[in-house]
Amino acid sequence: MSDEEKKMKILHVYRSEPTDDVKTLVGILSRDRDASEFKLYDGDPNYDVLVGMIFANDRTVSWW
Repeated sequence: MSDEEKKMKILHVYRSEPTDDVKTLVGILSRDRDASEFKLYDGDPNYDVLVGMIFANDRTVSWW
């Protein structure tokens, strides 16, 4: 298995625009992981896409 295949996948879901502190924590949690983001605050979110992303990732972190 390659290094890419071994990386944990993590999804960050944002309810609002992340603060600098949140961005710092996201950077720490995402280190050495395949990270993706979903912004609930940006327009009209597609919840079907969000559900698919949740199941496609190993971990999901929700940020207020």
